[in-house]
Amino acid sequence: PSSNRSMQQQQQQRQLRSQQQSRSAKSSTSSSSSSARKSKRSNTIQMAAWASVKSRIDRVKLSQVRNAVFTFLRYLFDLDNASFFRSRMMSALKTMSFAVTSAQEFHKTLFKMHLTYVNGKAMGEWIKYGRDIIWPDGIFFEAGPDMTEAERRSQSDEAREILFLALPDQLRTLLGQELARDGLNVFHEMLQNRVVLKSMAYMIMDEVWLDFFPELSDVLTGTAALESEE
Repeated sequence: PSSNRSMQQQQQQRQLRSQQQSRSAKSSTSSSSSSARKSKRSNTIQMAAWASVKSRIDRVKLSQVRNAVFTFLRYLFDLDNASFFRSRMMSALKTMSFAVTSAQEFHKTLFKMHLTYVNGKAMGEWIKYGRDIIWPDGIFFEAGPDMTEAERRSQSDEAREILFLALPDQLRTLLGQELARDGLNVFHEMLQNRVVLKSMAYMIMDEVWLDFFPELSDVLTGTAALESEE
């Protein structure tokens, strides 16, 4: 009888082990299937987001961007009154850009820039940067003492020099030192104008709101004022 009892206990233990193993196998299968469904759902959402971004990028025309850039350079550096050689060189550069830059490569570059700079991590860093400016060390910032005229002049000269160094060497060589500095001085003065800066900020805000709420197009103008003037 004792041997029969021990055999029964062993059989019961085997049954319990098999039941536990089957339960663990079922739970692992269900968890793996649920994780697979979640990953598939996240991949679908990501692909849909990328498709939306690509459709918006495809609406950006390379010809319009090229014309806007060269028109900006033309007015900024007063190329209409520049020497014949410099004006013809700018026209040659514009013509060369048609052969060098293709719409496909342009859209691919925009897409890569969007994935690099317009993502959760990058936006979080910008938000943190703005927060650190407004609330440094958790304390709301206070305006510092007014700068003296010498300090303003020093900062202005430093900003002009930074703009000049940021200009590509090829463009500096083509325009010449004097013409390049004159154009950048105009650009620097434009950035000091509060009306211009506010208008730029309002236009950017309008474009962001229009992207989220297209039905507000009858209220928000965005850059329509500039386009109508053109």
